[in-house]
Amino acid sequence: MNAILAVFKKEVRDILRDKRSRSAMVVGPFFSVFLMFALFGIIGASVKKAATTTIHVVGKPQGKIDEAIVNAMKKGEIKVEEVATVEAGEKLIKDGKARLVLDFGTGLEQNLAAGKGSTLKALFDPGEQKAQIALSVIETVIGKVNDGVLEQLLTKNNLDKSLVRPISVERVKVKVGETSTAEVLVQLIPYLIIIWAFYGGMSIASDIVSGEKERQTLETLLISPTSRLNICLGKLLALAAACSVATLSAFIALIAGTKLPLPGMERLLEGGLQVSATGALVMLLVLLPTIALFASMLLAVSAFAKNTREAQTYLAQASFVVVLPAVFSQVIGLTDAGSARWVSFVPVLNSANALRQALLGKYDGVGIAITIVLGIVLSAAALVYAIRTFNKEEVLTRI
Repeated sequence: MNAILAVFKKEVRDILRDKRSRSAMVVGPFFSVFLMFALFGIIGASVKKAATTTIHVVGKPQGKIDEAIVNAMKKGEIKVEEVATVEAGEKLIKDGKARLVLDFGTGLEQNLAAGKGSTLKALFDPGEQKAQIALSVIETVIGKVNDGVLEQLLTKNNLDKSLVRPISVERVKVKVGETSTAEVLVQLIPYLIIIWAFYGGMSIASDIVSGEKERQTLETLLISPTSRLNICLGKLLALAAACSVATLSAFIALIAGTKLPLPGMERLLEGGLQVSATGALVMLLVLLPTIALFASMLLAVSAFAKNTREAQTYLAQASFVVVLPAVFSQVIGLTDAGSARWVSFVPVLNSANALRQALLGKYDGVGIAITIVLGIVLSAAALVYAIRTFNKEEVLTRI
């Protein structure tokens, strides 16, 4: 055990001396996640600004309904400006000076008085996303005005006002699970934790064995009194530590990101981050074999490669095996696969899904057990391969 710890300490010292390794383990995960939350805040503020943008109206309101629509827009903090003609409104849109132009025509009230429906024309650039947002806001305003007009018509004809909405939907929330973590965090946390658990170790994997081959220091290590098994296990612990530190850094950044006082974040993170003691334990039990799997796989690749460049090529290809399932875990809640048993047998995806379920306070005992056992089996297989590679003299080949 002392020999394993000695190799582990030696690798940790090498890692801490390398600025690139420190950056990949701590700085990279923290600031990438932190900046991502800042970007969410900027997008949220931009969307809010688009919802309270300036709307141009052709001419002046011709009747009470036109005025009601304009007043409803003003109450919604929408600035209303007049434009002389439809053609002038189209020119403003083409010049990028207007997002949405409303044309009331000869007035909406005349057609309604005659028992006919009226059409409010909305001119916009379909390629402009902010115009699409403004249009959805206007459609919401028109919907409310429509309800008011219908109520007036029903009252005028001595009919029940509830006929405005003859069928309504009552939302009854059924609590499932122990927590109600914000949806965006449920999607992001498993993905980011898994991704950085891999990339944190990947940053040093190309150097931990293949790098020593190039520097010709591996020979010195192999002829030391320490057995090759102990050397292999010491390096494995160093890789696992790098994976763990990167994961912890990403998680700390996630927590810090939820505290950013950015506009729009309150709504985006409604419900906050809620993890019960059981959920935290499940996440830890799932992460440990996952980190062991990544560390073993990275060690096996580094031992197999003959030089650093070759190791980096293999690691880049291996990253797709991790990234693709992790990406799918972000949208798995939109499919029926979230509760499917086969997911528990897919490496990486099963871990991300188990983390997602833990954040929701839902626990599939069988799925968690399969995920943990499969992670242990695969990590053991990768470790056995790495040990066998170390025990061969070909491990010194640098060509």
